[in-house]
Amino acid sequence: MSDKSKQFKQVLDEHHQWPCPYVYKFIVPTENLGKFKELFSSESLETRLSRTGKYTSVTMTSTMCSADEVMAVYERAARVPGIMSL
Repeated sequence: MSDKSKQFKQVLDEHHQWPCPYVYKFIVPTENLGKFKELFSSESLETRLSRTGKYTSVTMTSTMCSADEVMAVYERAARVPGIMSL
């Protein structure tokens, strides 16, 4: 695990009491939204198309039981080409 990952995990553990709802925000190239939805088909997603239609913002709230679970979701989302995690 990289130092950056260790630091992120530490911050998550300091600011959350597990289990708890965790809100994810992503910016996805609209052309890759289908791939994102495939990866997270069991999740409730809120989407909003950008003004130009090139990007879609995605908000996803999930109950997470640990910082490791949160980080695993970000790792899975990183499989989508061009995604930005906020």
